Amino acid sequence: MSNISIILLAAGQSVRMGKTNKLLLPINGEPLVCRSARILSSLSDSRVYVVLGHEADKVGEALADMEIVLTINELYLKGQRGSVFHGLSRANITENYMIAPADLPRLSLNDCKNLLDAHKSKRQGQITIPMQDPKNGSKRGNPIILSNAARNMVIDGGLNLGCRGLIDRQPELINSYVTKSDGFFYDIDTPLSYENENT
Repeated sequence: MSNISIILLAAGQSVRMGKTNKLLLPINGEPLVCRSARILSSLSDSRVYVVLGHEADKVGEALADMEIVLTINELYLKGQRGSVFHGLSRANITENYMIAPADLPRLSLNDCKNLLDAHKSKRQGQITIPMQDPKNGSKRGNPIILSNAARNMVIDGGLNLGCRGLIDRQPELINSYVTKSDGFFYDIDTPLSYENENT
């Protein structure tokens, strides 16, 4: 049985990318969504649940040969909170839950392991969030990790609460993982950000 369920968010419309679905763009010859799923599924004792929505058929086809669980959020147009709720509702009950956007091209397996270690080392923290080194300005990153108790709070809060709502309401639950790794903070949202990643 896995001790962490990973919710990979891959349902968004990529509006800022124009007509292109950013998750299908190649990063080092591999679709971005496949890169994200491959890295996350490499974590030991884990199971990855990919939440699909926009162009679910195309994204699902790209992921077809991977040992992951695909689930479609029919309400993906309502935004990311709905996809988080959907993924947490579909995932197996376990000790911890990682919630990861699929558009982090620099996120590494080592990043994920370090984040998980930080979460497990702070039992009083129910939600572990990567935070940029204060010398570079304070910034929240992704993915984040929830304990089972925090997951239940999100589920009990209904579709509109989401992780951000829980964090805003109960900041005392946060365990900050301060890191210099840009894998947590760099995402692809626009053609320029993609171009910068591939130059």
